[in-house]
Amino acid sequence: MSNAELFIEKYKKLEEVVRSTYHLQNSDSISYYLTKQTKYQKYKEDIRYCQEVRNLLSHKMKVSNRYPVEPSQEMIVFIDNLIESIKNRKRCRDVQVGIEKVYWQKITGNVRETMAKMRKEMFSIVPILENGIVTGVFDENSVFNYLSDEEIIEINDGLTFDSIKKYLSLSGREMEKFIFFRQSGYVEDLENEFESSYRAGKRIGIVFLTQNGKSDEKLLGILTPWDILGIE
Repeated sequence: MSNAELFIEKYKKLEEVVRSTYHLQNSDSISYYLTKQTKYQKYKEDIRYCQEVRNLLSHKMKVSNRYPVEPSQEMIVFIDNLIESIKNRKRCRDVQVGIEKVYWQKITGNVRETMAKMRKEMFSIVPILENGIVTGVFDENSVFNYLSDEEIIEINDGLTFDSIKKYLSLSGREMEKFIFFRQSGYVEDLENEFESSYRAGKRIGIVFLTQNGKSDEKLLGILTPWDILGIE
């Protein structure tokens, strides 16, 4: 089998995998779809080039029973890798920070002790949990807003999160937001959430993973933008 014939066969397989995985119609262009996805943006030129070669091989008549071009071995390997990447998409649970490794606090937790822990371990956000359910987040904005509103210059030793509950809200943040997502959801779908949020002028500070992506479910793990950077 020539490389041209092998390439056509591989590309057909790619079309099948993309259509079945992302529920596309037969009339939909798989290359257009893939190049619009955050995960495949860095490969968009290669994807488009492979589509052009496929169109040439499939729609142009052969001369002397030979194809007009012969795809390289690298192109065939690229298609193979793309197929495997789509078939073996990572789920959030594969890359999460599991609840057993998450530093969190109860609403009765001590603020100063938590701040010391955050500074030592370089945490920027601490979830506040009640019965395993996220009810708030504590971060530097919580501290700043509390000190500013109350017009005080220091936090006393006995201050608990319950006393500053209104500064732990999950919503109403000017430049940042927190979202809930299914633990079994795909990382690439979450990447699209990050991209959409960024375009809307807000960054996602942390993703809380629960069974069905609902806020009233127990926390199973977390993800931050840094956790999914570089994931193939």
